[in-house]
Amino acid sequence: LAARLLGGRAAWQRVRDDARAGASAAASLRRDPAALAALLTAALAVGLAALSTWMLEPWAWDAVGYHLPIVHDALQTGTLREVPTSVIYVNCYPRLIDVFFIAWRLSLETDAWIELGQLPFGIGAVVAIATLAARAGVPAPRAVAFASLWLAVPTVMLELATNYVDVAVGALTLMAFTLATGPLRHGAPLVAGLAAGLLLGSKPSAPPIAGLVMAVLAVRAIASRALPGGALGIALGLGVGVWKYLENIVRWGNPIWPAHARIGPITLPGKVFMGELASSGLREPYRSMGWARRILASWTLWPEAWVYDMRIGGFGPLFTFGLLPLVVVVLAAAVRSPGVRDRLRPVALPAALLTAAALASPGAFWARYTCAVPGAWLAVSMAAALGSPRWARRLGEGLFVGLALLGIAVCWRGFTTGGPSLLEIAAMPQEARATAYALDDQEADWQAARGRLRPGEAFGYDWSYGLPGRLWNPDGRSRVVFLRTPAPPLDALLAWSSRERVRLMALGEGPTGDADLARAHPEHFRELFRSHYPEWQPCAVFERISPMR
Repeated sequence: LAARLLGGRAAWQRVRDDARAGASAAASLRRDPAALAALLTAALAVGLAALSTWMLEPWAWDAVGYHLPIVHDALQTGTLREVPTSVIYVNCYPRLIDVFFIAWRLSLETDAWIELGQLPFGIGAVVAIATLAARAGVPAPRAVAFASLWLAVPTVMLELATNYVDVAVGALTLMAFTLATGPLRHGAPLVAGLAAGLLLGSKPSAPPIAGLVMAVLAVRAIASRALPGGALGIALGLGVGVWKYLENIVRWGNPIWPAHARIGPITLPGKVFMGELASSGLREPYRSMGWARRILASWTLWPEAWVYDMRIGGFGPLFTFGLLPLVVVVLAAAVRSPGVRDRLRPVALPAALLTAAALASPGAFWARYTCAVPGAWLAVSMAAALGSPRWARRLGEGLFVGLALLGIAVCWRGFTTGGPSLLEIAAMPQEARATAYALDDQEADWQAARGRLRPGEAFGYDWSYGLPGRLWNPDGRSRVVFLRTPAPPLDALLAWSSRERVRLMALGEGPTGDADLARAHPEHFRELFRSHYPEWQPCAVFERISPMR
């Protein structure tokens, strides 16, 4: 808008034209019940995610372990730095999505809506899917309406309520491939390169995907005689997204540390292999399956439980019973008919490239790692419907909306897996909601402890505690600090707590923690409660009662 305002009267005319076109598109949906139903289905999915965010304390493991600590530390210190912590992932993963979460939190008064930070990326994904479909001739209003069904895919809907990054990565993947395969006029190569760079800087699994986007951009720039723009776009993308990988090379000798990295015949050491990470939490028979069988099982079998980070399953009935068989039929038709190939070419190539890139991972069977795939296939389905008889198109649209609604119906309890439903929590008194579903059954104890902190005082933790994100107060009135010295003597513990104004501290049990030291000196520390979650990382919470000097 700012750029157009700088353009003067012609820009104002373009803004007015856009506004009229938007109003006309919205009005046309009143005459298109299927498209309107698709939008309402997406709105229901987003509404449930928003309800979960509003009522529940952050409880997703990775969010509390290392995404939210980056956000809170930036707000606490006013800078994006290496966060003092024992959680290794905080300082070795790319952070561009976390930077966005910081901006999101800065726009909020409290943490009440912080876990809805991926929603803007979800909207961007809908625009990218609709753009792909529009290239094949799908009218823009219908393209947006049916593209919005991506928000109702179970793993997308459930993760929208967490500060994870997979919805954002999926959205950036869709945007990057859409831009790189579109018309390369004016500044389009720069924008495509920027999208690839944002994708590159979003997650350690992103380099192969971003690399393919940049390769496609380079090939198309050469073919379109737009090599300077393409080269500049790729350089811009690398400049935006490569820094954390270079930092890891300098520090660890491995761009994606702590995972082992293989570059051709070279293996760079890490703490764990990617295949081991991908197999964590898997049960039989899936654990004994190969990569391809796991993907087939994940795409076709009904999961045992619905949750945002399920290992097998997660795309739901829209994908399994709608998109998957449709794409198989479309591929068969394209092989036989040149006309079908021509009609689908504008959307099929980007979708095929995206699918291949998303599957180039040992963990591709995890739905949240490949959530861009259903989005690309939605665009294919819309393009395929253009050549169908009207009755078949209407039947297919109704079926897709119905399958999306079925997906919401079967997975919405996944916001509180194993606990009371969102509607049951909403019926509770206000004071009971915050502890109705959380990381463990001691959330009330943690809240009571955080309530003891005065403005400027800190909640400290030692090396054995790995969930620092649950130590911050939602209103930001207190700080969180890390005890850098492992197993310090009493004098050092007291000096640290005085220097940092640490009133509360989460200290680990056993030989690697400091709970026994604090427990042995009741004249300085009062034990508030013991936390047994997670069971392999128990801790105790203490309050300093001796004066801070």
